[in-house]
Amino acid sequence: MSKTEDKFNKRRLRGSYVSVVVSISLVLTLLGLISIIVLKAKELERNTKENYTFTVLLKDEANQSAIRQFMKELDVSEYVKTTQFISKEEAAEMMKEELDQDFLEFFGSNPLPNAIDINLKAEFVESSKLNAIKEELQANPIVNELAYDADFIEIVTDKLNIIITYLLAGAVLLLLIAIALINSSIRLTIYSKRFIIKTMQLVGATRLFIQKPFMARSLKLGLAGSIIAIAIVLGIVMIVQQYLPDFITVEETNVLAISAGVMVILGMLISWVSTLIAVNKYLNLNTDEIHF
Repeated sequence: MSKTEDKFNKRRLRGSYVSVVVSISLVLTLLGLISIIVLKAKELERNTKENYTFTVLLKDEANQSAIRQFMKELDVSEYVKTTQFISKEEAAEMMKEELDQDFLEFFGSNPLPNAIDINLKAEFVESSKLNAIKEELQANPIVNELAYDADFIEIVTDKLNIIITYLLAGAVLLLLIAIALINSSIRLTIYSKRFIIKTMQLVGATRLFIQKPFMARSLKLGLAGSIIAIAIVLGIVMIVQQYLPDFITVEETNVLAISAGVMVILGMLISWVSTLIAVNKYLNLNTDEIHF
């Protein structure tokens, strides 16, 4: 009977270890995927801002020399990413294509002004900075009017921030649930060793000596779960990359490497802390209380 019971306890113990590894790998996989989604959402926000066009309409009397000088000033300014000069003739051609008719026949002459399309750097595309840029540009004597949609950027930014906030909130909730599940599994593994822990304590073993093997095993379980999670995340990324070659850029591989490192640390830390709490619980119990 004792052998059968011993085999049962060993199977249950192995099952608990597997449960810990699976729990850690699942939560870290989901957290890794959420971090990639947040990364891509931030990239989308940045691309949207940098593709945002700030159009400067020039006065008719502005000569080419003044326009070239103005564009040179724009190109070296801290807030400009790219500039493109659009002559009134080019603007008329684009308008014809959009309207699918020659509107010049109606006006008799080209009413469109020369213009400069400006793409700003992402960090400058926000209301307060746009207003400052607008005032600076309007101070130039060859500038007639500015055309930009301030509400569009605010709407896009607000929507993306809401999505990111919900994702992060979900990640935190998921992490708390996972910690509870992992802690429960680890407590079960420690529970099966509670008599050994108390016996070692009664014969004079120090807390550190008793904790050491349990803590070492917890780090191994956390590392195993982390490696599995990283493999799953990388596998998913590689599959997506086959269909979307630009899904992960060269610059973003550094971020992925950092995320993998964080996943390893987090997995080992969750397992280590849960084990430490569980072991200390039984170390602090009286001999009579350990049977309950």
